[in-house]
Amino acid sequence: MWTTIPGEKYFDKDNGKMTKLFVCFRELWNRRELLFSLTKRDIKSRYQQTFFGMGWSLFQPVMQAVVYTVAFSLILKVPIREGIPYMNFVFCNLTLWTYFASTTLSAMNSIRMNSALITRVAFPREIIPFSTILSGLFDFIIMFIVLVILNAFVGFYPNIRFLYLPTIILIEILFILNISLVLSVISIVRRDITHVVNYFIMLYMFISPVFFPFSALPAEIQRYYFLNPMGTLLEGFKNIIFLDKEPRWFALMMVIIILIVLFFPCYIFFKKAERSFTDVL
Repeated sequence: MWTTIPGEKYFDKDNGKMTKLFVCFRELWNRRELLFSLTKRDIKSRYQQTFFGMGWSLFQPVMQAVVYTVAFSLILKVPIREGIPYMNFVFCNLTLWTYFASTTLSAMNSIRMNSALITRVAFPREIIPFSTILSGLFDFIIMFIVLVILNAFVGFYPNIRFLYLPTIILIEILFILNISLVLSVISIVRRDITHVVNYFIMLYMFISPVFFPFSALPAEIQRYYFLNPMGTLLEGFKNIIFLDKEPRWFALMMVIIILIVLFFPCYIFFKKAERSFTDVL
């Protein structure tokens, strides 16, 4: 039995599916203080006893932005039709992309990395990957502040459309959560899955508009690009930051619907697998 409340069976045959999910969500809400505590612990442990501290959260994306600017702008001459400096364009995309890539990898390994806590304390196990996702927001905020400062130097300032940014971030969190719920289970029994996922994330980056503008895609691909959640989020993020434009709401709504529909099977898969965590870890 994988329940987090002794004696209560969330997914037994006598309960309906909606009732089971409601009980899970209620227990998750009741343990929200644990969620916030684990989030703060993750943030503190990330920067404790490090030489550069929070500077590490900026070092990789800044160096990537420099390298990609040289490779794609100076050598390959990738055009940016909106008149955005390529360095700012790439750093903007990496701000959103780095949160997705690094947090996905951290969250998928979070259950295995917290095996001591899982085998000793009863609580909803999904709190662990979710706390990892929330702690990653700290690095995102640091990068975002740097992005705003860099953009101010070239004439792009915060605008009223910035109010739409929380919507972009919430959709990205849901996307990461769906992936993490599944991969965190698989990584317990197949630990080399991390290398496979890291490879596919790298491939995914090159088919998403990180290094090239969305307008460079053929019209037929643009029409169905909502099937690529990160592609849609990157385009909306760039429109808000640089162009003072609203994101493409139809594409965002399609992404939201797809991710919500996928969330339930991903969550149920995680909860059913939860019963065996203590045996495998």
